[in-house]
Amino acid sequence: MDPNPIKTALNVCKDLIGHRVYAVVVSHPLTGDLSPAAVSYTSGFYHIPVIGISSRDSAFSDKNIHVSFLRTVPPYSHQADVWVDVLKHFNYMKVIFIHSSDTDGRAILGRFQTTSQSVDEDVDRKVVVEQVIEFEPGLDSFSDKLIDVKTARSRVFLMYASKTDAEIIFRDATFLNMTTTGYVWVVTEQALDAANAPEGLLGLRLVNATNEHAHIQDSIYVLASAIRDMNKTEEINAPPSDCDNSGSTWNTGRHLFDYIRKQILESGATGHVAFDDHGDRVNAEYDMVNVRAQGEHVA
Repeated sequence: MDPNPIKTALNVCKDLIGHRVYAVVVSHPLTGDLSPAAVSYTSGFYHIPVIGISSRDSAFSDKNIHVSFLRTVPPYSHQADVWVDVLKHFNYMKVIFIHSSDTDGRAILGRFQTTSQSVDEDVDRKVVVEQVIEFEPGLDSFSDKLIDVKTARSRVFLMYASKTDAEIIFRDATFLNMTTTGYVWVVTEQALDAANAPEGLLGLRLVNATNEHAHIQDSIYVLASAIRDMNKTEEINAPPSDCDNSGSTWNTGRHLFDYIRKQILESGATGHVAFDDHGDRVNAEYDMVNVRAQGEHVA
C-alpha cells in the first residue's frame, strides 16, 4: 500500500474495484497513516465493506465518513472502559485528566466521562474528574499546566498523549517531583513507549495488536461467515467493476456490511471477536503494564 493516500485511492480503483472485490482487509504502510483512510473512503463510496486490522484512530468510528469500515482492533478511546475498572479496583475516585486536543484525545475523555458515570448507580462509587487539561499536540513545555494542578486534591493522572508529547510531560512532571511516591499516572499505549516513562507508570497494551496474521485470519473467518449467512436469505449481486460509475448503489455491499457487523467469533486467533454499532471491535483483551526501574515493562 502506498503511503501517499491519493495514490492509494487510485490503486483501490485499479487493483481492487477493477477486479470486482466483495470486501477488503486493510492494514497500514510502514510510513504514513492516511492510506487506510483512503482505502475506506474509496471503498465506502461504493459500499464495499472494509475490515481494518491495525487502524485505531477514533475517526474511523464515524459512520458518516467511514460508512463501510469495521475493524478487528478497538479504537484507542475504548481504553477508557478499562481505566474505570482499574480506578475502582484501587479505589481512586478523583482524577485529573490530561489529553491532546485532537479527535482521539477528546474521544477518550468523552467515553471516560460516560463510562465512569454509568457503571455504578451508587454515587459514592463514581469516579470524579477534578480537572481536565487539554493541550495542543506538539508540546515544547508543560510546566505551567502541571504547576496549576500541583495544589489539586487528586494526585491520580489519566493521560492520553502521543509518545513525543508524553516525553515532554514526563520530563516536566519529573522536574516538579510529580512522578514520585504518592502520585499515580495511568496512560494509553502510545505514552508507554516514551523513553523517559517514570517508574510506577501504569498503562494498557492491546493483546495481539501487532499480530497481523492472526487479525487477517479472524477477518477472513467473519467475512466467510457473513457471506454464508447472507447467501441463505439475500440475493447477492456482483460488485462494481470500476470507479467511473458513481450513479448506482451496490446494495449487496450495504447488506454485507450489516451481516459482518453481526458476526461473533467466540475463539478467534485474537480472542473473542465481535463488533459494536460503529463496527469497532468489542471485548478486546489488554495487558496491564507497569514500568519498573530502568524502564523495564512488566505485564
